[in-house]
Amino acid sequence: MKRSLRALCLGVALLLLCTVFPAAAGTDTVLMMQVGTGALLENGVSAAAPAPIYADNGALLIPLRPIAQRLGAAVGWDAPSRQTTVSRNGVTLRFTDQSWSYQAGGETKSLSAQPRVVNGTLYVPVLALTDLGVSVHVWGYYEGGFCAVSDRALSDAALAQYHAQALKAFGPNEGLFNRTSLTLRLGSRKAWTGGGTVELCEKGGAAVPYQGSDGFLMLPVQACAEALGGTYALDAAGNSTVTLGGHTAVFPAANGYVTVDGARREHAYYGGALRQGTAFCSVYAFASTLGYCAYADGDAILLSAWDLSQRPAFQERAWQAADALILQRYEDAKGFLALTFDDGPSGQLTTRLLDGLKARGVHATFFLCDYRIQTYPGILGRYRAEGHEVGNHSANHATLTACGAEKLASELDATNRSITRLCGAAPTLMRPPGGAYNQTVLSAAGARGMSCIMWSVDTLDWKNRNVSAILQRALPNVRDGDIILMHDMYSTSVDAALSMIDTLQAQGYVFVTVSELAQLKGVSLQPGASYSSIR
Repeated sequence: MKRSLRALCLGVALLLLCTVFPAAAGTDTVLMMQVGTGALLENGVSAAAPAPIYADNGALLIPLRPIAQRLGAAVGWDAPSRQTTVSRNGVTLRFTDQSWSYQAGGETKSLSAQPRVVNGTLYVPVLALTDLGVSVHVWGYYEGGFCAVSDRALSDAALAQYHAQALKAFGPNEGLFNRTSLTLRLGSRKAWTGGGTVELCEKGGAAVPYQGSDGFLMLPVQACAEALGGTYALDAAGNSTVTLGGHTAVFPAANGYVTVDGARREHAYYGGALRQGTAFCSVYAFASTLGYCAYADGDAILLSAWDLSQRPAFQERAWQAADALILQRYEDAKGFLALTFDDGPSGQLTTRLLDGLKARGVHATFFLCDYRIQTYPGILGRYRAEGHEVGNHSANHATLTACGAEKLASELDATNRSITRLCGAAPTLMRPPGGAYNQTVLSAAGARGMSCIMWSVDTLDWKNRNVSAILQRALPNVRDGDIILMHDMYSTSVDAALSMIDTLQAQGYVFVTVSELAQLKGVSLQPGASYSSIR
């Protein structure tokens, strides 16, 4: 699911990346490549080239012809032996596809991996090029997946410069992103790094990210610093000292300005607090003072050493990981329920319902009709912002099984367009009006990436417009994993929904969106499939 991104991008990620370094003195050609990046840097200038790849055993393979030719080598094809030849400075190498050996000046040598042809290009282990008298340096998967090939040896200082130059040009790879990023979720004591899920505190502990009354997103200083590989110290006065990413920041015990590397940051107001003995600071203060970039989406927070504004795939991976981080208040739940509302939005009734859900910490799922969206477009901004999920309920509350292909497409597409425009994301769920669906409807939903969501508890609130009658029908039948059907079209429905929530929360149930319910149950909702409960 594509998410709307509110990029805070705070601070500068590793100041070295902001400098473009020239070619090292005395070097004729330096080529910098990155696995997965279809370009290279030749003496600092970008050029198109096939990307290096990893062999199954982890050895780095490079596209032979374009690299060898840039180093002044001649590349040829020897048909009788079916070998690719590379010649430079009187030395000839001979490579055969799928062979573990090669010829270097008449001598047979072993390879770290077999050469192979990909899209018509022969890839060979990069280290074999050293027999041509060139210098090779490889940075591993967790260092960015880079490779430097030069016709002269490079000093450690020059290699560091070229590495920084390539990072600026290409950005981090997946391994470097994983090693230097942290994804958190408000209310969860767990966080995600590339190595998996880490715990910020013990169950029931205080080191849980939260949103302050002033709207600031607050992070536990020690837990975040240590999860990112930094160190933390708390002095007798309550000041927190963090060393991370080459910087040392001191967060004062009381509100004030952070000191970074011995200098006060006038722009970095702490905005911090002690909460049950745990030091917290705002996302802004943490990221900007320690050279990180920060991004937020709903209740998810991403801290990264890199500017990821051009890396939507990395951002999406972080948001998906955040979705899977269970909230601390869910860990002792009796069960999970998905409360759903059809036919809206409905102006003041929906507003009152949203206010009641927010006061109770409840997430719900709303299946909307496009004709209602056009009447009350302003309300859609609250849904995602307050943690709710929005689904498609057709444009005109049509019976989808009675629609021809063109009408069915119109009913789904019009609503999807409006939801995407006003909520910032296309819906992944739909509910057919009246529950009427067949394989044609399911196929149309699946083609648009949507699952069909039915229900296991029908309150009949549209028919029995009496709070007591609605509760008497629903409450005795509720169990873990249920999807409850209601409508935010009647005042009695809103009253009954809030009363039902109060009763079931007191029993230990937690209300979540349909997608959250699926995540909690380990169920992957499939486009074109139908679900009436998720257990």
